[in-house]
Amino acid sequence: MKIVIIKSTIATLIVILATLLFREAFSSEDLLADVSGLGAFVTVFGTLYGIMAAFIVFEVWGQYNKTAALVAQEAQGLERLYRLAIYFRDEKLSREIKETITAYSKLIIAGKFQKLGSGQRNKENGIVFRRIAEIIKGITFDDDHDHVVFDHVVSHYGKLSEIRTERITQSLTRLPFLLKFFLYLGSFITIFIFITMPFTNTFFNLFTAGTIGFVISMVLQLVDDLDNPFVGHWNITPEPFVRTLEHIEQDY
Repeated sequence: MKIVIIKSTIATLIVILATLLFREAFSSEDLLADVSGLGAFVTVFGTLYGIMAAFIVFEVWGQYNKTAALVAQEAQGLERLYRLAIYFRDEKLSREIKETITAYSKLIIAGKFQKLGSGQRNKENGIVFRRIAEIIKGITFDDDHDHVVFDHVVSHYGKLSEIRTERITQSLTRLPFLLKFFLYLGSFITIFIFITMPFTNTFFNLFTAGTIGFVISMVLQLVDDLDNPFVGHWNITPEPFVRTLEHIEQDY
């Protein structure tokens, strides 16, 4: 968070410096005749830019929260799968599933979603996850109790696979390039307008331009950061998988 504020402060200083240079190079008095028309343009453009920026921030924030929720659901699903396996009353089976879940969780914890952050899928994680299916395929039983448990295990593993697939898909989803381009273009135009606005009072001119520069810098950093939930200052961590391993070790 400190880095974001520092970068925004630097952007503010650059905007203030640009405003001073513009006031030195051009006479604000010459532009005052068009201030009413410029004011109308700023009102319309500012409204459109505000709606666009709010929509994009809402979109990336929702995407970030959904990805975090799917990570937590997957970790909880692994713990529940192990609980179901215990009901088979087969220590060897329970141990195999526990070892596979542990291996899969440790891979995710060690990787910290860095492959997904770079736009790639982790094949090793997928291979270990599919070992659970191989273990389930090899289950044999000869009574109704195990048959009921087996149905629950198969159903739960299917749901867990769907959650994992959705989590990976959501993790790799990014804002369309054109949408981000419009945001950056709109931000540049907004800052440029306030740099060149014909304010009579120099201090008010610098304060307004600097404030707009600071806020827009924060918005751009927020969008860039949340668009990739595994890179930047606000990151989704594999902490839910750490808790899953702790619960399996301590509670069972």
